[in-house]
Amino acid sequence: MCIFNYLLFVSFFLVSPYSYAGESLSQLMKQLKSDSAFQISYKETRTLELMDKPWYGNGYLYSIPPNIMIREQLQPKRLLMGIIDDKLFYFDPENNRHFEDDFDIESPRTLSIAVFKALINADESLLHRLYTVDYSTVNKIWTMDLKPKQDPDSSLNIKVFGVEGQPANRFEITQEEGEVSEFELQNKNKSLAIKVKIEQLSQTLQRK
Repeated sequence: MCIFNYLLFVSFFLVSPYSYAGESLSQLMKQLKSDSAFQISYKETRTLELMDKPWYGNGYLYSIPPNIMIREQLQPKRLLMGIIDDKLFYFDPENNRHFEDDFDIESPRTLSIAVFKALINADESLLHRLYTVDYSTVNKIWTMDLKPKQDPDSSLNIKVFGVEGQPANRFEITQEEGEVSEFELQNKNKSLAIKVKIEQLSQTLQRK
């Protein structure tokens, strides 16, 4: 299941110590709420103390809210990863390798994935249930700092950044083993062709 430790995808995209933060977060969630299929391009940088140099990747993130999220990695090699309903899927085209597992949103091992499901669906109640969150806005840049509620001692940390009133444009995820993944997001596409593309990718992921 280590492959899903970095199934960290997005959208576009709690309890704060300040009373106004909750109100601001609610306003942001309302602005981000969407039922439309979309595609976003991403660049990922992954670092670890034992790595000689950073790992770089890029590709696309897709979603049809509320039940389909897919990540298509293009570089350094093509991989498909996704959540469809209550299942996790992985497909390595080069080796024709498929993997499928249940997706338990309450499980500690999927917390770094659950945040994206909550944000894509603008589900503030789910964020509150799973994470302790500090939300703030400075110079029109909003930031969410999320830590697992089930395990306050966990070193897993997720930071999400965006421009006020707009979806997230950057994620930083620090895993418990010290690996740090940074995602830069851009070029959101909501064309009708994207929905067709997502349906095709969904069929590929579920094919055995």
